[in-house]
Amino acid sequence: FVANISHELRTPVTVIRGSLEALCDKVVTDPAQVETYHSQMLAESIFLQRLVDDLLDLSRLQNPDFKIETQELSLCDVLNDVVRTGQHMAGMKNVEVAAELDTENCTVTGDHGRLRQMFLVVLDNAIKFSYQNGIVKVTLKDKTVTIKDNGIGIVKDDLPHIFDRFYSVKSAENKKGTGLGLSIAKQIADRHHIEIEVDSKQNEGTQFTFKF
Repeated sequence: FVANISHELRTPVTVIRGSLEALCDKVVTDPAQVETYHSQMLAESIFLQRLVDDLLDLSRLQNPDFKIETQELSLCDVLNDVVRTGQHMAGMKNVEVAAELDTENCTVTGDHGRLRQMFLVVLDNAIKFSYQNGIVKVTLKDKTVTIKDNGIGIVKDDLPHIFDRFYSVKSAENKKGTGLGLSIAKQIADRHHIEIEVDSKQNEGTQFTFKF
C-alpha cells in the first residue's frame, strides 16, 4: 500500500517542484510560459487533493469502527440527484444520461451521501469511457439499479481487478483518475450489503448492476 501511494504521489510532486524551481531560478520568464507552468502546477495540485481525499475516504470505509449514517431514504431521490449531476458532467462530451425508474417510491436503508458517491463513481466512468454522442442509461427495476453505457468497454483481463486499489487503465480518457474510485464504490456497496455485478465487452459497452 505504501509503495503504491509513493508511486502515485511521486509524479505530481516532482512536476510541482520542478516547475517551481524553474520559476524561482528565473529559468522560465516568458509570460506565456510562466502561465503554462502555473496552470500545470494547479492541475497537479488538484490531482493531489483528489488523491488525498480518496485515500481518506477509502481508509474510513475500510475501518470497521467507522460508522456510516443510515436511515430510511428514497432510492429514487438518490438516483434522480445522481442523474442530474451526471447530465452536467456529460454535457461537454455530448453524452446523454437517461433515467428509467419503475417506481417513484422505492425505500431503502442507507446513507444518502455515500450511495450518491457510489453511483457517481460508476456514472462518471460510464461518461468518461463513452464515445461522443453516446448514451448512458440509469435504470431502477425491482430494487436493482443498472448503469449501462455503450462505450469502449473493459478488457477481459482487467475485469477481475477493477475494484483493486490503484488499478486503473492508463488511457487518454482516464488521465485524471486516481485508481481509487471503484475501490471506494465497492466499500460503500459492501457497507450497504449491496451486491455488484459487472458485465463488459470491448467496444460494445459496460453495465454495472447494484442489487439491494
